[in-house]
Amino acid sequence: MRRGELTMWLAALFLGLTLVVAIFAGAVAPYRANEQDIARRLQPPALGPHLLGTDEVGRDVLSRLIYGARISLLVGVVAVALSCPLGVFVGVLAGYAGRRTDDVLMRVTEIQLAIPAILLAIAVVAVLGPGIRNVILTLSVTGWTLYARLTRGETLGVKARDFVQAARATGRAICAS
Repeated sequence: MRRGELTMWLAALFLGLTLVVAIFAGAVAPYRANEQDIARRLQPPALGPHLLGTDEVGRDVLSRLIYGARISLLVGVVAVALSCPLGVFVGVLAGYAGRRTDDVLMRVTEIQLAIPAILLAIAVVAVLGPGIRNVILTLSVTGWTLYARLTRGETLGVKARDFVQAARATGRAICAS
């Protein structure tokens, strides 16, 4: 097994384990995420009852980490689910429609890429307030551009291939059903 394959399998194993732990957080976590025990506050990591220690109000850090994985995965999956279709649509349209449409859509994409994501996130929080929905909105608004550029490049590559040129030369529709 090559080094790259080993890295891929280890990453897949880690992601799968994280997904399973996040889904079954209630059964895996040793304590509830918000369970407080002031008597055990600020305990260091140890092999005792709190593997990663406790925070300022006595909450178990490991339990909070496990429950937090749910939110992190939810935000990531929903943000990609929203930004990917938009980016693919814009990319295919830009790559296939022609020069003017391509120029306009790619300039919009470049303008979006010129705005730093952290600045946009701060602006969204300032206008709409903090929250998971606003994080998802910000990630979706900033993420579609990467999918658009990738899809446009692939669309231009396929559009230039011989079978597409042959179909055009014979007068056949490219997207015939």
